[in-house]
Amino acid sequence: MSITHSIELFTAINLAAIGLSHFFQPKSWVDFFQLLHAKKEVGNLFNAMLSLGAGSVIFCFHFIWTGPMMLVTLYGLALIFKAFIYFIFPSVGIKSIGKVNIENAHKFKIAGIIMLVFALWIFYQLIINGAF
Repeated sequence: MSITHSIELFTAINLAAIGLSHFFQPKSWVDFFQLLHAKKEVGNLFNAMLSLGAGSVIFCFHFIWTGPMMLVTLYGLALIFKAFIYFIFPSVGIKSIGKVNIENAHKFKIAGIIMLVFALWIFYQLIINGAF
């Protein structure tokens, strides 16, 4: 398997796992983000580091700028952009994670479905492109 396909698989696995978790365990995600929000700057740094870690791996090893798989590269770039914003302007990250509460836990289900659809699409692309 090529490095490009490996990163696509990495992305699909992560999106599927986190997407399913968002869908089936939205209250746990609310608790997680409330914990991060309670820690203020430290919680924001942790959230940003998660995005930077995944985003930089995806972006550095998936530098594809044509065709539909460009979406994987753009996803990695978006995670990096989010991390930089949260690192440079911590109030933005703190405000964002502070919006999470039990009343809007259903939004995690919606996000989970979106992540799972993206993951399944990547898996499909891997299959039709002969990655396996």
